[in-house]
Amino acid sequence: MAEPLARPIQVFLDTQRLIQIQATGTRGPNRDFFAGNNSGFQRHKARLRQQLLQASSALRTEADPAGFVLVQMREEGLAKSYRPLGALFTTPNRFALVGGAAIGQMYFQTTPDALDRLSELIEQRAEVQPRLRENPETGRMEERVSAYRSEVGAIDEIRLPTPADRLGFSARDAVMWLEQETIIGGYVVEMFRPDPRVTPQAVEAMIARFRGRLNELGGLIAVPFSSRTTKATASALTLSIDLRSDGRRAISLPLVPDVDAEQTEGVPDLGPRAPDRSLARHQALLDLLAREPLVRRVELPLRLESGSASSIGLGAEALVQPPVANQSYPVVGVIDAGVAAISQLEPWRAGTAGLISPADRDEAHGSFIAGLLAGGGGLNPTIANRLEPTPCRFFDIDVLPRRGLLGQYYQTPDEFFDQLETQIEVAKAEGVRVFNMSLGAPGVRQGLGYSSFAANLDRIALTHDVIFLVSAGNLRGRDARPEWSATAEDALEMLATRAIAEERITAPGEHLFGITVGAINAPSVLGAVADVPTTYTRRGPGPGGARKPELAHIGGVSPRAGSSCGLHSIGVDGQLVEGSGTSYATPLVTGSLAALDHRLEGQAPRETLLALSVHKAEKPHILCAKPLRTVARDFVGFGVPRHADACLSDDLNSITLVFADILPPRRELSFIFTWPRSLVTTEGKCRGRIDVTLAHTPPIDAAFDAECQRVQLGVGLHQLEEKENEDGELVPDPQQRLNACDSQLPQHLDYTERYLLENGLKWTPIKRYEKNIPKGCGTTSEWKLSLKGLTRAGALYPEEGVRFAVLMTIADPRGTAPVYEEVRAEILRRGLRLADITVAQRLRTRG
Repeated sequence: MAEPLARPIQVFLDTQRLIQIQATGTRGPNRDFFAGNNSGFQRHKARLRQQLLQASSALRTEADPAGFVLVQMREEGLAKSYRPLGALFTTPNRFALVGGAAIGQMYFQTTPDALDRLSELIEQRAEVQPRLRENPETGRMEERVSAYRSEVGAIDEIRLPTPADRLGFSARDAVMWLEQETIIGGYVVEMFRPDPRVTPQAVEAMIARFRGRLNELGGLIAVPFSSRTTKATASALTLSIDLRSDGRRAISLPLVPDVDAEQTEGVPDLGPRAPDRSLARHQALLDLLAREPLVRRVELPLRLESGSASSIGLGAEALVQPPVANQSYPVVGVIDAGVAAISQLEPWRAGTAGLISPADRDEAHGSFIAGLLAGGGGLNPTIANRLEPTPCRFFDIDVLPRRGLLGQYYQTPDEFFDQLETQIEVAKAEGVRVFNMSLGAPGVRQGLGYSSFAANLDRIALTHDVIFLVSAGNLRGRDARPEWSATAEDALEMLATRAIAEERITAPGEHLFGITVGAINAPSVLGAVADVPTTYTRRGPGPGGARKPELAHIGGVSPRAGSSCGLHSIGVDGQLVEGSGTSYATPLVTGSLAALDHRLEGQAPRETLLALSVHKAEKPHILCAKPLRTVARDFVGFGVPRHADACLSDDLNSITLVFADILPPRRELSFIFTWPRSLVTTEGKCRGRIDVTLAHTPPIDAAFDAECQRVQLGVGLHQLEEKENEDGELVPDPQQRLNACDSQLPQHLDYTERYLLENGLKWTPIKRYEKNIPKGCGTTSEWKLSLKGLTRAGALYPEEGVRFAVLMTIADPRGTAPVYEEVRAEILRRGLRLADITVAQRLRTRG
């Protein structure tokens, strides 16, 4: 009998043995951002002092007992070590870091007196003339600057938020927006989270005054956007504020629990809907919110809608094979407006949860998705080889009524999220772990920020150990791009004419603890280039530059007269339909991830599943052209996922190792290994290819918006070289060998913080690295894989640690070396424990 070629990927059963105390580095001297330009620093220092005095004067003029200042770092000062938290904006100086906005922006709670004192402190301690100190290594006298001068130099601007920062629309626009049929609740008002430990009396006074101002407006509902939170996902303090015509007043302000607890008893009973659309009252409310110091930002009310995908009937019956009796299948939760009870789909229904009356459901969208999950290959024979071969059952979760009825089911966003979480709990109790979600909230997300919608989705995901796959969102009508060209130059020329900010992914697509999916064109469609981003798929990145979307799949070509979309499913009447949209690309990815979870019996950590789904994903060849490499990632992420079986196995010429555990504070993972003998050249160089994927679950704080990820993990891979020092002794000289995916620049060079954000995959929960070494490198076969943590300025690494999964594949691109057996044997020889991935999850569960 022939030996099978596939080998299961290998999981370390004792990853904890590889986790050790992290060596502490030494910090260098303070950076002087005005080196050689003392007169320039003197002018800069005077400008910042003037800004501080202007801020304190403005607070006193408005009789505000406290306020919040925005500190903008200069481009060169974005890195953690340059943030002004060591000498300037400190607790002893009566400041508290309470949030952020865009990259490099921080909000500090303060008082007029604290601002005045800081101005004087800068005058006294931020020296204009640096001091001279002897360099102990060279013996030369060199300029050294204090922390005060360094931190002052790193700041670009200090100011109070303006009404324009808080509000970007008119009352007339708002009233028109509120008249739409897909609106839930009132204005989404993001509040600062005051810290009573710094200035307790001022905080109490601010909250009392804000409550009084709201009460003066008369009939009004002000309740939390969502009333739940978790330790790992601190939500911003967000309210839903709406005007009422019936005079009912309900104000719940959980801004500081200890201060406000006596005045708040959860979310009050809102009674029947009675919206007030008086332009004058809305103008008064918005004027109040735009001037209120406690308000960070006001957004238009949540507009919730099913993915705006299109479908066209083809006049033939859709054929979906029924499930095989007594066979187990993956199950996907379909969060939508319902799935039709038709003969082709009913055998695949695993359950139903929801509250939408049958008469109020619009089942076309959900039925198309369920059809792709249950019978995508059969309905699309021309692309069947590119789809997950294992069909999925679906668990129907209807949370969205048909157009025009949303207000009859939900008065506030909190009611919607409560219902969504309740149905997730029902499905999870039935064994569902992977959920397909094509609901979007256009207009909620700002820039590279992190919306309250995404924050709530991430909270639910962690609370219930589930994974959401969310569509990137669609550009509609005239907003859609022209078809992507077959040549890279023409494609770039087309993209250069587009307004990038208008094409960003739709909330909650920027969620951080799941997968976001973009869409590529189907093959063999007249007038459309195969495998390139569709005209409608939205682009990343995610919060603060995080990789979004992570994956992409065929979403159908935009419909044109006389042309096919190239993607088929089933309609509510059981007929064959074709359609397009990121909503329809998403279930093709969801099915593969659900199949992975099913193969691993639902026992694999969520980080392992996420890493597996992207580790072997492949970007379409046409998008790998060098000019398109960095552009394409914002549309397709790491590429199109492989089938579940391919994700879980290697051939004889490669091996994938899985490290999954929790990284405690002040620890690092360190795995020293020997490069496969068959991949070491006669000159002692190491050849081959290595791919590394990291998925981790960092703490998130939505109050920091674009910088909401407060901790990150990073992977290093070093070849343990040696070199001769000045005394002729051999000393360690480890060489970093990894490149970030989509970047051919080495990781160890000194890049700017913005470059790392945009190209080096810094501050993103899922990362991929790679290194192709066709001719070999180095002179030693000893290597070290490492994993370390990093916190944002002002953030603490959680004592409970950070969950992670690292996948590392070593391969011979020539397909000749027995890599799998060599590496596995070497690891076992060292006394470490490995197991096939399908077995490892059962062993860990029992242990």
